Amino acid sequence: MFLTVKHYLTFISALLFTTFVFGFSTAFAQQNDVELILKPSAEVANNGDEIVVDIVLKNPLQQKIISVRSWLEYNPAHLEGLSLNTKDSLFTLSAPGEDAFDAKEGRVMIGRSNITGGFADVETVVATLTFKVKTAAAVSGMIKPYDYQITELGHTSVNIIEQGFPVNILTREPDALNLSFNPGAVTASTAPNGATSLSLADSNGASDSTLIRPLNLRANTGSNYVDLKWESPGDPNRLGFNVYYGKTSGQYSRRRSLDNVLSTRIDGLNNGEVYFFAVTSYDQFNQESDYSDEIGIIVNEPLSSTSPFEGVLQAALTRLPNQPQNGPLTWWILLSAIGLSGSFLFRSQKRRA
Repeated sequence: MFLTVKHYLTFISALLFTTFVFGFSTAFAQQNDVELILKPSAEVANNGDEIVVDIVLKNPLQQKIISVRSWLEYNPAHLEGLSLNTKDSLFTLSAPGEDAFDAKEGRVMIGRSNITGGFADVETVVATLTFKVKTAAAVSGMIKPYDYQITELGHTSVNIIEQGFPVNILTREPDALNLSFNPGAVTASTAPNGATSLSLADSNGASDSTLIRPLNLRANTGSNYVDLKWESPGDPNRLGFNVYYGKTSGQYSRRRSLDNVLSTRIDGLNNGEVYFFAVTSYDQFNQESDYSDEIGIIVNEPLSSTSPFEGVLQAALTRLPNQPQNGPLTWWILLSAIGLSGSFLFRSQKRRA
């Protein structure tokens, strides 16, 4: 029996179908990580205004969490820390010296534990912070996690007990919070301060940096997440990329800093809502390129993706090596596709007979 183009298309369709089913289930499982999220009362504020920031812990798998460290840093020339409220927090005990602001260094030191042996709420507020804007200049400011490490030794962690020892289950650094101060005021230039401040563009959106901006930004989406990919020509001065996003076009309330990679997943988004994304390159001095072209996407609406079916097979197969217990699933995908296409061919031949 000779295989026609139709037969090949049937096989490819079956392969894509089985891969998509597996890829979707794998992506769904991976999005349920623990997260620490900074939720501000406002993202734009003027001199003298107060900004309230909730540190929210999301625990979708309801693991029994015993402690949280959430140190933050900010620019003390822009913000003044007024209060740190943990009255309603389920983490009832503070670590020594970890319940205060350090105004000189521009840090918030939070270390809390639960003396009842842990809890498993899906979402809870760890602490509520109040800042006051103390600059009259039109600048951008940032509040970001301090000293994230994959182990429990860092100053940003979410811990459970395994075999009698604390283990950090926060698998990635929380996103930074971007704030805009005094929009419309005369812009003041600010010296680069990598961790605590941001001065990216002038009123025309142009940057003084010679870095090449990222190109061809594209996105796919699923439940509560967006996958981003982009391209960037070789640049010896580039150290990595910053991904900016928010719910208003051109105004990004979140920033994620990455190494020299060309893709990332943004979790913890609200299904059905529109988010806007842009990417910049940065160098060792924290100077940034111009923004990439902006894209907008409706979370969990695949048809709003820039390329709804791009990389489905690759996304599923590349996850398998990191999960040795699922090694046979590679063969399962291939054999399922062969089985489905064989069934179609058999029925086609039987009808002709």
